Amino acid sequence: MSTPTEVAQAFCAANGHQFVGLVGAGAFKETFHVVLATGEEQALKVYQPGFSPERTSRELSAMQRCTHPNIGRLTSIAGFYFDGVQYLLSVEEFLSGGTLSSRLQRGLLNGPEILDFGRQLVGAVSHIASHDLVHRDIKPDNILFRADNVTPVIVDFGLVRDLVRTSLTQTWLMRGPGTPFFAPPEQLRNEKAMIDWRSDQFSLGVVLALAAFGFHPFQDEGASPVQTVERVAEHGLQSARFVDAANQSGMPYLVRMTGAWPVERYRTPDDLRRAWER
Repeated sequence: MSTPTEVAQAFCAANGHQFVGLVGAGAFKETFHVVLATGEEQALKVYQPGFSPERTSRELSAMQRCTHPNIGRLTSIAGFYFDGVQYLLSVEEFLSGGTLSSRLQRGLLNGPEILDFGRQLVGAVSHIASHDLVHRDIKPDNILFRADNVTPVIVDFGLVRDLVRTSLTQTWLMRGPGTPFFAPPEQLRNEKAMIDWRSDQFSLGVVLALAAFGFHPFQDEGASPVQTVERVAEHGLQSARFVDAANQSGMPYLVRMTGAWPVERYRTPDDLRRAWER
């Protein structure tokens, strides 16, 4: 079977596009930087053949439904036959500002930066929720910046949950999909009935805490990531240093966003937006 790189290069050659190089790789897809024949820079995703077609369909459907300045834009979807195999490809906007993970390696965000950053991402999460979707994998690696280096964009809907459709996650699994360090208890414990937009609210709260303070809301001084995840999964208490940092910085809403139980968090996206804007 051909590699995703070979498929991407062949697709570009067949359509007059310029292949630039690999951007990132996941378990079931790889993303490449390309320049279309029109001169537009775009991201080309090549999906591994045989991977769950239902999961891929939901990812692409979610991106088609979401139109928000802080959510990655899907340009087109294409089937491409190469070397005897049918591949699914998607063309999405290319975000040249890098990931939040890379940004945080240079230092934490200051007060005005975190307020503007949070306001934009709260709007994105609210928009996702308005379509009865739960992203389920909001984390620094899935937040990129546009070329202006100030506009954050949520990407990668590969684990999206559509609340009006049957769940694709097996009920018997001990842990649900997602990145454990950023997941809420209901995802860690695969409590599917409890998962809704407030799950994304929790993950966003963790991301904002890391960007502002440099540590997870449930992480005590010296605690390992594994110990922190276990504390979240057990519906433990947030660390005292986090609560103090949030209150002293004038951002007490981060405490409520990361409540261990969904009922402790903001009930509606409008409630969260109003709290953040205040």
